[in-house]
Amino acid sequence: MKKVAFLTLFVLGLAACETKLDLSEVSGRTRLVVNGLINDQDKVEIQVSKSIPLGSNGAIEFINNAVVTVRDENGNSTGFSYNVGTDKYENPTFKAIAGRYYSVSVKAPGFDEVFAEMVMPEKASKTPSSWKDSTDVDTSGYPTGTLTVNINDKGITNNYYRVSLFYYDNITATWNTLKPVTKDATLENEAIVSDNGSWVFSDRSFNGQQRSIPFITPFGYALSTPKYLVVTESLSEQYFKYFKSIEDYKAGAGVFGEATPIFSNIRNGVGIWAGSSIVRDTIQ
Repeated sequence: MKKVAFLTLFVLGLAACETKLDLSEVSGRTRLVVNGLINDQDKVEIQVSKSIPLGSNGAIEFINNAVVTVRDENGNSTGFSYNVGTDKYENPTFKAIAGRYYSVSVKAPGFDEVFAEMVMPEKASKTPSSWKDSTDVDTSGYPTGTLTVNINDKGITNNYYRVSLFYYDNITATWNTLKPVTKDATLENEAIVSDNGSWVFSDRSFNGQQRSIPFITPFGYALSTPKYLVVTESLSEQYFKYFKSIEDYKAGAGVFGEATPIFSNIRNGVGIWAGSSIVRDTIQ
């Protein structure tokens, strides 16, 4: 899965646009940036770099000599090694498990040791997704379909989700990102639509209920077998806050906006340590 690159710019109390921001007392201390967005299906990768000062246009400088350790709830520790090809720390034998606690610690020469912790969310309880062809027509009169994603939400806790849709290309034998619109007006108003077309949302409007979310599939996208792939992720609270802070940052990035800091849960540093648990549906 594509990982979301952590924004190493950290914002220290930006003032409103009519107030001149005094940066004379802002410390220029460089800190570790740790980016670990992991899930229970794919290889765990952790990126470590140096923070970029406010206002800098410099390139990200990755750190290749850090000691990266992940620990579970029983105190079992796993070391990660640097992969020069990906600029990330990896361990091919480690796999995160839904519902488990994990912490990460990173040590590097010249930096304070950093630490973060989170609990991997339980998998989403789902009724399988379904697809129907020719349920409507587009503005040119071509038939469109409806892909319905079903989530059975647990009412005991606050839950957070990300839904990503893909269509299969027989020629290239690859899954390509589908960026559909939804027929669910409530979700359309509440959800965060990421740059890669996935929908991120909480269970605020359907806590403890089943939610069926209809997405419109464009004409000509269901010519292959298999046709569609639905990836439904249960997100940790940190993961959702990270997405939300990026959305808020973009909204306040204009000339008259007030910048919002990107969410970080890395102690003594900046970055994100968060997890998701995945359910995949293939529509044949």
